[in-house]
Amino acid sequence: MAMRWAAVAILALLAALGSAAPAGAAPASMFVASKACPAYQSIKKRTNPGNIHIAPGTAYKFVITNTTPATYDQIIVLTADPPERWVAVDCGAVTTNTPDAVPPPRPAPPIAAPPSTPAKRADYVLALSWEPAFCEGVPRATECRRQQSTSYEATHFSLHGLWPQPRSAAYCGVSAADRDADKAHHWDALPAVDLSAATWASLKQVMPGTQSRLERHEWIEHGTCAGASQDTYFSRAALFAGTINNTAIADLFAGNIGRRLDGAAIRRAFDTAFGKGAGDRVRIACDQDGDRRIITEITIGLRGDVLGNGGIGDLIAAAPRTDPGCSGGIVDPVGLQ
Repeated sequence: MAMRWAAVAILALLAALGSAAPAGAAPASMFVASKACPAYQSIKKRTNPGNIHIAPGTAYKFVITNTTPATYDQIIVLTADPPERWVAVDCGAVTTNTPDAVPPPRPAPPIAAPPSTPAKRADYVLALSWEPAFCEGVPRATECRRQQSTSYEATHFSLHGLWPQPRSAAYCGVSAADRDADKAHHWDALPAVDLSAATWASLKQVMPGTQSRLERHEWIEHGTCAGASQDTYFSRAALFAGTINNTAIADLFAGNIGRRLDGAAIRRAFDTAFGKGAGDRVRIACDQDGDRRIITEITIGLRGDVLGNGGIGDLIAAAPRTDPGCSGGIVDPVGLQ
C-alpha cells in the first residue's frame, strides 16, 4: 500500500502545480496486476462488456482512483471496448513505469466475445481422456512417469477440459506473452490458478495433468472465455468428471481393460446413466498405436446452465447430437504396450 499512497501523493502534487497531465493521472503511473480480476465498465452496476479480466504480471495505464482511501482503480485495457475499466485495488499495485515494468498488451485481433456471466444456453464440450492411452504418446510427461496400475486414472476417466463453444472462443483477454507461452507448452510460465482447497483437491484427483500444469493451459485457452471465476470453472469441470466416474460408464471401461470396447456400447452406457439419447451427444476418439487402435478420449456435449446449477443429465440432454467418431478400440492398460 505504501507504493499506492506514494503514487496518489504524486498525483496530488501535479494537480497543485497545474501540471499538463490530465487531472488525477501521472504520465508514468502504471497498474501492475497481481491476480486475474474482472475489469468493470461500471463499479455500481458491475457491468463488464466482453468479460474482460486483467492478467497477472501485466501492466496497464493507471488513470485515477475512485475514492480516498481507494477501493477501485481506473485503468486502460487496450483490448477492451470501452478501454476505461475499474479494477479492485487488491488486484495489483500502482507504480511508476520503470524499464522492469511489464508493458501493456497490444490490442489483440477481434475474437468471439464470451458471455459476461455464465449463459443459460451456453454450449460446452466436456473432454475426458483415458490416461493410459494418452501416455502412450507422451510417456515422458510427469503424470505418465508416475502412473501405476493402482492410480485412480488407471481405471477412471481423466479430465482434459471443459471447452466453451464454438472452439474459436479462446484466449479471451489473454496477453500476447501468455498466449505465446501457452502455445509453446511453457505452462510453468503461465499464472497459477486461484482455487479453494476443496476445488484443488477434487481437481488433482480427476486431472492428473495438474502435475504438468495442465490446469494453467486449460484456463488460459478455454477458461478465460467461460465468464466465471477460476474456482467455479474448475469445480464444475471436476464435478462433471467425478459424476461420470461414479457411473457404470467408468465401470464399463475398467471392466474391459486390455480388450476392445465397441463405441455403440459406450453410447448405450451413457443412455443408461443419463437417459435415452445421452449417447447421441458423445463422440469417441481413437489413435493408432502400432497394430492397435486405442480409445484415447471421449467428448460430451453440454448445453444450458453449465457453470451454474445445471445437472449433468439435463445439460447432456439439451446439447446437440454429434457424430459418434471412432467405432471402438482397445481400452489401454497402464504401461507402454
